Amino acid sequence: MEAVEDTSEKYQGSIVNKLESAIGAENVKTSKGERLLYSHDMAPLPKEAQIAFKLIPDIVVRPRSVEDVAKVVKIAAQEGVPVTPRGASSWGLAGSVTAFGGILVDMMGGMHKILEIDEKNMTITAEAGCSWKQVYDAAWEAGFLLGSYPSSAPSATLAGWISTNGIGVGNYKYGSAGDNIRDMKVVMPDGVIVNTGFKNQSDNMSGYNLTRLITGAEGTLAIICEVTFKLTPRPELLRPLAYEFESLDKINDPLLEITRSRVMPLHMAWSDKNHFDYLRKIGKDPHVNGAAFIVVLEGDKDMVELEEKKVDEICAKHGGKKLSYEVAQHEWDERSYEFRVRQIGVSSVPMDLTVPTYNFGKMTNDLYDLMKSMKMEGAIIGVMCDRNTVMFMPYYIYDSTSLTKSVTSLSFNYKGGDLAKANGGRMLAGFGLFFGSTLKPARGTGYEYMVAIKNALDPKEIMNPGKLLGMKTRFGLPVSAGMLGFGMNAMATVKKLLPGDKNVDQKAHEFEMEELDRERYSQHEVDPLKDKLKK
Repeated sequence: MEAVEDTSEKYQGSIVNKLESAIGAENVKTSKGERLLYSHDMAPLPKEAQIAFKLIPDIVVRPRSVEDVAKVVKIAAQEGVPVTPRGASSWGLAGSVTAFGGILVDMMGGMHKILEIDEKNMTITAEAGCSWKQVYDAAWEAGFLLGSYPSSAPSATLAGWISTNGIGVGNYKYGSAGDNIRDMKVVMPDGVIVNTGFKNQSDNMSGYNLTRLITGAEGTLAIICEVTFKLTPRPELLRPLAYEFESLDKINDPLLEITRSRVMPLHMAWSDKNHFDYLRKIGKDPHVNGAAFIVVLEGDKDMVELEEKKVDEICAKHGGKKLSYEVAQHEWDERSYEFRVRQIGVSSVPMDLTVPTYNFGKMTNDLYDLMKSMKMEGAIIGVMCDRNTVMFMPYYIYDSTSLTKSVTSLSFNYKGGDLAKANGGRMLAGFGLFFGSTLKPARGTGYEYMVAIKNALDPKEIMNPGKLLGMKTRFGLPVSAGMLGFGMNAMATVKKLLPGDKNVDQKAHEFEMEELDRERYSQHEVDPLKDKLKK
């Protein structure tokens, strides 16, 4: 995969010996084949990225404890070797791959245990490599609710989502990733283990809030090793509701009215007509013909029923048709599998954009216009962040076999960010290698103070370098926001000149043929037990 000569020898040798002595030889991997597995996240990166960055780590370590992580970082600090933490890598913007090689720390390999459920203090403590579903289920079984978690909960790790200060399920009522953390145990760039908060109480004292500082830092300030979350009592009733609207922009008015009422849903989300049309093409029957608006209520039974009546009235007033509880429950059960169209083998890439709630309808139509101009197949899903912020997660389907189409399609993410800005919002800036340079224009003068914090805590710049605070190639060339914008606009222009995308129909046909072949084959299968019983 690497387009240039392997430079792993630079960091191997004596450093490997030190790491093996510190955490055990079985937890240190240096073979080329094994390191290749860590050179991409959700999808392989374009050839251009492989040339510009050192995506293949030189050494992979799998720590078993916080102390192991501390030993690794201390060695890295002494040797001046880059360190990149990695969770499940369930995103596609190269946030958990190395930019300059060095040591990749696989947090899932040996740090995925739930350490404690403290019923007295209503907290749960788990290692950073645990999945969110693992922690959510454990809390639920113990009689508690973990307030918010990512839509990728079955695979996403605790530290991964926290490191991007993610927005997801339950965000409307309980806040983002950082809002539910009591304490974290982290390893700083000098290898010192630090507790960022207080395990049994809120951090409401004077002083800088280290938990908030490290949340959203994408591993550039510290490696998150353990997390303690606050919990709430498990609700008496958790009830998903579903309403169908003619089109996605029609959800604008009921959404505004709900956010300005005293109703407090756990979660609100939506999926457009395109999304359900794609599901129908692959043989699924979502029982939704237009756009779906999902409202999830939780709490005491009487309160939930009162809030349901209010939401029913609001949606009906604005043309919404209430769907059955079975459909609502199905969509709630599928909340972690929004991109179900992937099962037919198409490649889809989601993006995250936030805009003020009052611009929901306008942003929706602007995104459709952008997809049309770029001749792309795509759909729009999304969730409510809080009363005045919505997050759109439009996704597009592209031809992964065509380098030209796959690379130029990426420009949709950038152009979508321009639309968000025009509608009073922004793209979620700073993510990974691709959008690290977008943080500076998004943060304004505050960006320079972030750089100062980074330089003070990590003067050798060993913690996940090349991410968040601007992009720099392996050759030392910076990639500014202006350069990124020029490149993305050029790719968008090329995409508009290419033939329109027709991937869904093609893949759906192939999927249908495969199903017929399987059915035909099954007709010729012989059941030996059945024949034996006849005798």
